[in-house]
Amino acid sequence: MKEYDAIIIGAGPAGGGVAEPLAKAGRRVAMIERDGYGGVCPLRGCNPKKVLMGAAEAVHMAGGLVGRGISAKPVVDWPALMRFKQSFVDPVPERARKAYADMGIDTRRGAARFTGPDRVEVGGETLRADNICVCVGLVPADLPAPGGKGLPTSDDFLDLPELPRRIIFIGGGFIAMEFAHLARQAGAEVTLLNRSDRVLRRFDPLLAADLVDASRQAGVDVRLDSPVHHVERFGEGHRVFIGKDGDEALEADAVFNCTGRRPALDGLNLDAAGVAVDRRGIKVDSRMRSVSNPAIYAVGDVADQGAALTPVATIQGAAAAANIIECGSAEVDYAGIPSCCFTLPPLAGVGLLEEEAREQGLDFEVRETDLAASFPWKRLGETHGRARVLVDAKNDRVLGAHILGHNAEEMVNLFGLAIRQGIPLSGLRNAVWAYPTCGYYLKYMI
Repeated sequence: MKEYDAIIIGAGPAGGGVAEPLAKAGRRVAMIERDGYGGVCPLRGCNPKKVLMGAAEAVHMAGGLVGRGISAKPVVDWPALMRFKQSFVDPVPERARKAYADMGIDTRRGAARFTGPDRVEVGGETLRADNICVCVGLVPADLPAPGGKGLPTSDDFLDLPELPRRIIFIGGGFIAMEFAHLARQAGAEVTLLNRSDRVLRRFDPLLAADLVDASRQAGVDVRLDSPVHHVERFGEGHRVFIGKDGDEALEADAVFNCTGRRPALDGLNLDAAGVAVDRRGIKVDSRMRSVSNPAIYAVGDVADQGAALTPVATIQGAAAAANIIECGSAEVDYAGIPSCCFTLPPLAGVGLLEEEAREQGLDFEVRETDLAASFPWKRLGETHGRARVLVDAKNDRVLGAHILGHNAEEMVNLFGLAIRQGIPLSGLRNAVWAYPTCGYYLKYMI
């Protein structure tokens, strides 16, 4: 049995956020990864998605300028785009593993399984440590409808050698919305099925509704209040039956289940370690320690707190590492963390939603800006763009900012900085911004 100061299960951004500071502090660290060093974000998530989205963004931008200096929209070469995507993905696992090994971390490949409160087994060998950190993230959940088990997911979409002509995406979250826009701009006929009347519930509902309008204008057939009744194979494709009684059938060459993810806890044997879990994942306290076994930490999407975002995993990892190193009381500060949906146009938000601010009884006003009519967006032919900023004038602060439109994902970072660092509203108004930029218009938003 090999002894370590800490064992990290999972080598994505969450695991790296814990392992690197521990190694730099001279701790003996083992890292175990089952599927590929680097984790979901660079291998099967954010990074490959954004590479593919680059082509879709170019098509979308050109489309806004057709008749305004551009004669025709470009056409996506899907196989070439996929090869370009792989040039980013393929080097990651070995490069990441070597980087950890060069820090002195004992890197292991295989499935970890707890055999006690302070030990795990991998590859037939038992490892023990005073602290074990579970950073295994989430995996796609099955569609809870007859015929839904085993449907292709976002992982499969990101590896499509050819783009199907007709695609159905099931879901109304980040993945479904982003991939619907990506596939549509790449030339597919796209239908998006959402079981309720609202998509992207983490975002401002008015802007999410604007995005639905923009999606439909782009040619995405968005069906709200369309729960999936059952799914059947149909030749080389599928039929999806929707509605309460399943009385409407849609046919597609490919159907992707984007309805959500679940904690990747299968096979870990957490009972042997006395680790409590709930629907969201491992139950942790504000220091990222398991509430039932203080020797175990959980970081990232597998923990039952914080949004499932890479930056959240990173700051959670830093807190866990600090507590392991110093036996301290470092807690995670979730203030001012932006969320972005990389649709076309993108939708972003940070801080409080209007409904949350009202529930808290705060005194504020919502300041709206029509971005589609403002120069940085109008020059691109954008037809949908709006900002809604929650301002507490009495206390000189921004409570929340929500933006739909070109460059929203960058502008929201400015508001996130202001909220997290406590930059007063008056300070933002006194800032001098480069002109003509999207950021310059922040002063009109507040």
